[in-house]
Amino acid sequence: MSGSHAHAELELGGSVAGTSSSLEVALVVGAEVNEIPGITFAVDRMGAKAVLLLVLDDGGPRLDARAEPIYPSGALASIALPPVTGGGYFSHDGDTWSGALSADLGPLSVDGFGILTLPRDGDPSVLVMLTGTFTPPIQLSFGFTLVGVGGIVGINRRADRNALEQALHAGVLGDLMFPRHAVADAPRLLPALGTCFPPSPGSTVVGPMLKLGWGTPTLVSASVAVLISDANVYLLGKVAITLPHEDLALIDLRATILGSITGAGLSIQASLAGSSIVGLAVTGDLSLRIRGGDDPLFELSAGGFHPQYREPGRPELARIGAELSPGPFLRVRLGAYLAVTSNSVQFGAAADLHAGIGGFGISGGFSFDALMTLSPFAFTADLEAHVSIDCADFSVGSVTLSGHFSGPAPWRIRGRASVHVLFWKVTVTLPEITWGSSTADALPPGRDPLAALRDQVGVPANWTDLSTSQPELVQRRPRPAEAALLHPMTTLNFRQNAVPLGTPITRMDGLPLPEETVLNAQTAGDTTVSHGKFAPGQFLALDDDKQLTSAGYATYPDGFVLNHQEARTGTMVARDVSTVETEVHGLPSGLLAFDMVAVGVALPTRLAESAGTYLTVRDPAQSTIANKHDLAAAEHLATAVTTRDTASLGAALTTMPFTAAARLQVVPIWETL
Repeated sequence: MSGSHAHAELELGGSVAGTSSSLEVALVVGAEVNEIPGITFAVDRMGAKAVLLLVLDDGGPRLDARAEPIYPSGALASIALPPVTGGGYFSHDGDTWSGALSADLGPLSVDGFGILTLPRDGDPSVLVMLTGTFTPPIQLSFGFTLVGVGGIVGINRRADRNALEQALHAGVLGDLMFPRHAVADAPRLLPALGTCFPPSPGSTVVGPMLKLGWGTPTLVSASVAVLISDANVYLLGKVAITLPHEDLALIDLRATILGSITGAGLSIQASLAGSSIVGLAVTGDLSLRIRGGDDPLFELSAGGFHPQYREPGRPELARIGAELSPGPFLRVRLGAYLAVTSNSVQFGAAADLHAGIGGFGISGGFSFDALMTLSPFAFTADLEAHVSIDCADFSVGSVTLSGHFSGPAPWRIRGRASVHVLFWKVTVTLPEITWGSSTADALPPGRDPLAALRDQVGVPANWTDLSTSQPELVQRRPRPAEAALLHPMTTLNFRQNAVPLGTPITRMDGLPLPEETVLNAQTAGDTTVSHGKFAPGQFLALDDDKQLTSAGYATYPDGFVLNHQEARTGTMVARDVSTVETEVHGLPSGLLAFDMVAVGVALPTRLAESAGTYLTVRDPAQSTIANKHDLAAAEHLATAVTTRDTASLGAALTTMPFTAAARLQVVPIWETL
C-alpha cells in the first residue's frame, strides 16, 4: 500500500507457580494509514492476547484458555480538508487515558488536552483544558485585541505547587497555555499536565483563561489563567514581546509567570525561556514572596540571591544573563542578580569566557557578590577572577585572584593570588590594607522616635473601637477624617506602625540614634499590650549575617487596649462645633439639635432652646431603660445599674411582651450639672 505501512510483533510469556502454569501469546500491531487524501491515521501497540492456563488439582489436569484485548498505547489522526484542518492524539498508560485535539475552523482555532484516570480502587478523575484562538484577533479599545479564550476544569484533581514550579523552570508551563502545536507536542505536554494537576479525591480545579494582545500585528501578547483549587488561588501567565515585528523580531522576550495566593501568603515567580535580543539568548528567573502571619516575609529577587542567604524555602533561581556563542571556538556567558529583602540589598554578577579549538584554548572568568546597607551606608563585596591555558585538554598554566572589599569607615581590602604552571604552584596572601577615616561621615539626623509616636497618637485612624455593641441614644453622622467619634462606653485600642514600644532601639528609619531609646505608653487604668510587625533593620543594628538570614519582620509591641471606664479623664469642656440635626424615629415632626462637647459626646436639646446653649454633664457610668419615643425613663422599669451590668437590663427587655419591648431601649444616663 503506497504511503501506508504496518508492523506486527509476537510476544511470548508465561509463568510456573506450583500447580498452576500459564502461557501468554500476544499479537501487537502498529499501523499508519494515509490512503485517503487529506486524512492520516496511525495506531501503536493495539492487538490481542491469548492466555493458556494449565491447572493441576484433585480432579486431574485441565486446560483453561481466555483472550484479552490489548488497548492501543497511542493513536494519532489528522485531517486537512477545506475548510477544516486539525488532528488528534490519544494514549493509554495503565489506568490513565489521555489525549489532545486541534482544529482550525478558519476564524477560530481550537486546541485542547484531556486526561481521564479510572483506578480500580478509588474515584475516577478527569482533567480538561480547552482553548480557542481567533484569527484575526477581536479588536478592543486602545490598540488591545482579544486573541483567545479558554479554561480548565478538573474533578478529583488538584494543583500541585511544586510540580508547577518545576514546569515553570523547565519551560513547559508556558507551552500548556494556548499551545501552538497541541497534537504534535502532546507526548511531551500531557505527562507534564498530569503531573501539575494530579488526582486528588474530593478536590476540584477550575478557572478561566484569556489571551490578550497589543498592536496589529501583535507586538505584545499576554496569556493569563486564574485557577481555584482547594481554597487556594493560582495565577498562570505568559508574556511575549516581539519587536519590531512578530515575523522578524530583533527583541523576542518570553516570560512564564506562576503566582499563588494561599494561607502562607503571596508568591510569584517568572522565568525567561526561549528569549533573545538581537540573536543573543537571554535567560533568568524572578521571584517575589510576601508572607504574613506569625512569620512574615518580604523577598524580591531577579536572578537569585547572595550565596550566604539561607532563608528557608528560598527558590533556586537562574541568573539573569545572556550567552554569546558565534561558533564552537568562542563562548561568552554573562549573568547577574539583584535581591531585596526587608533587611538587605544583595547583588552580584559573573562573566565566563572560553575560546579555543581542538583541545587548545584559553578560558577565564570574573565574579563578585555584594551586600549593601543604605543607612548607615556600608558595603561589602567578594571578588574572584581566574584565567587558564589548556593544551590538548591539559591545563598548562592558570592564575586565580580573590579578594574582599568593604567600607567606607574605613575602607578595607584583603586578597589572595595563586599561580599554577605545569606542576608548580605558588600562593600569595595579601594582608588587609585599610585607608580613610575610621569614623563614618555624619548622616542626616533621623526622626525623633518620641515625636513620631506623638504624631501617631493624633491620627484618628490609629484609635479603634473593640466593643461589639453599645446601646445607642441617637444615630450619629460620620465625622470628618481629622476626628474620631467613639462611643463613651467603648473599649479603645491604639495601634501604630511608626516605632515599636517597650523595645530598646538604636535606629529610627534605619538611621542611627544618639543613644539607645525605649518608648513606653503610660495610661491610667487597666491596659493590655497589643503587638504588630516591624522590620528589625529599621530599628536595630544588624550585622551582615543577620541581614542575610533575616528576611522577614519581627513582632514588637505597637500599642495598647484601654478600657475607658477604668481610666481617669480630665474636665470636660464644651466648645463650639458644628450643630448636627437628626430625626428621632417615631416623632416625624420632632427634631433634636445636638451640641458636641470636647470628648465627642452628643447632648440633646430642644430646638426651642437657643442654638448657643451648652450644658455641663457628668457620666456616672450608669444605664437605664427608657422610651424610644422621647427617651423618658420607663417608670415601672426605671432601675439604674452600672454600665457593666447593662446586660441585666437587656435580659429584662427580652422577658417583656413584644409590643412593650419594641417601645423601649437600654440607654446611658447623663447627669446635668
